[in-house]
Amino acid sequence: MSENSSRLSLPFIMPAQAQKHVTHNEALQKLDVLVQTVVEAFDASDPPAAPTEGTTWALGAAPTAAWSGQAYHLATWTNGAWLFTALQHGFTAVEQGGDELMIWDGTTWTPTEISELSNLTGLGVNTTHDPTNRLSVSSPATLLSHEGADHQVKVNKAAQSDTASLLFQTNWSGRAEMGTAGSDDFVIKVSADGTTWSTGISIAAATGELTAPSGMVVDGQITGTAVTQSSTDSTANRLLKTGDFGLGEDAGLLVSDLDMHFLSGMYYFYGGSHTNAASGNNPYPTWSGAAGLLCGNGTLGGTDGYCWQMAIKFSAASAEVKMRSKAASSVPFTDWATFHTTENTTVDANGFIKEASPIVRLFDGGIDMPCVAMNAQFTRIGVGRYCLENVDALAQQGWQIEVPQDVNGNRLVFVETEYDPDQRRLMVHTSATEWRGAWVAGAPVDIPAGRWIDLRFDQATESSDPDL
Repeated sequence: MSENSSRLSLPFIMPAQAQKHVTHNEALQKLDVLVQTVVEAFDASDPPAAPTEGTTWALGAAPTAAWSGQAYHLATWTNGAWLFTALQHGFTAVEQGGDELMIWDGTTWTPTEISELSNLTGLGVNTTHDPTNRLSVSSPATLLSHEGADHQVKVNKAAQSDTASLLFQTNWSGRAEMGTAGSDDFVIKVSADGTTWSTGISIAAATGELTAPSGMVVDGQITGTAVTQSSTDSTANRLLKTGDFGLGEDAGLLVSDLDMHFLSGMYYFYGGSHTNAASGNNPYPTWSGAAGLLCGNGTLGGTDGYCWQMAIKFSAASAEVKMRSKAASSVPFTDWATFHTTENTTVDANGFIKEASPIVRLFDGGIDMPCVAMNAQFTRIGVGRYCLENVDALAQQGWQIEVPQDVNGNRLVFVETEYDPDQRRLMVHTSATEWRGAWVAGAPVDIPAGRWIDLRFDQATESSDPDL
């Protein structure tokens, strides 16, 4: 029978041994060193001058003095002498005042890897884990903190088509998820029932471009270089603010030089007789009020070519509209062309379209004003005798009176007028037509039923809007 244990070499008490307590105490002394070993230092080489009873050092490769020749031993000061214990593979110890468990691997001391906490099939903290949720935590909060600097949480997936995401649930039913689901694009999606999902935001992995497939509501302002920087900023792909280029504002930008304005948009300018009249070829040279300006610019001619301008006079009497254009930067604008509308033309009694200033259609039983509203008053005096009051004189330029004709172009009535400028009264007499070497008035007759006489008056002088 051996006198010592095979692994730790602890002394056995032999049969009929005297002073058994000596052997027993020696074994206890070794166990006191080897069980839950605490050392003053690892890889020690020089013994202390005044060691304390029971203190232990883990010796290194070349100890000196009283430790000489005891490389890779535990040196324990006990009963006034050094007790040396040879290190064996698997011995563990901690350094006095430390908390890291070290293990002797046969060559050096290394930090232990507690096998019970490595390669676990699962871990539940205050709850149980399952094959899918192998790490489960049940607590009011989970803290992941830095160790003096940065801290990252990594969610890694095997392939691009897999999913790496954070899922937010209500009563174990999904309500929101963000991450790379099914691709490497980053998405945020939501669900009201955990079954039907809507993607709110998607960010392309290749370009960083953000899209909102379900739409977006922005209550605050959108600023930065993604929006126009001024009311005339024409940089491509920028969001247009309300008011830029005169769009969406009560009043657009004022144009001071019509011939040098090429930007698209909605603007206004002043007529030629206004104190702040726009320079260049002003389409309303005698107008003292404001006018609207609608402009367009084509891409073929650069910033000052292939442009067009449409002007609209702000007038209560008429909406006079004009337009002009230019084909290239090297040529000037064309002359202004006037739009013919129901405001400045009329269809006469014979079906012809004619230029019109204020027009009165005189019927046998009343009047009509098809173009510009007038405050004319009608009275039928008698057969072929009509009175129009509160009117200006008949037009001094262009046509004045258009008489209804038959299918052969013969006038149906002969018309004579008398105007009193003081009373602003126009008397109209209609008679049968008679040929006496020339057409003359015969007996008085009424204007034929269903026909009328067109009377064109001078355009009343318009006053500009005092607010402009």
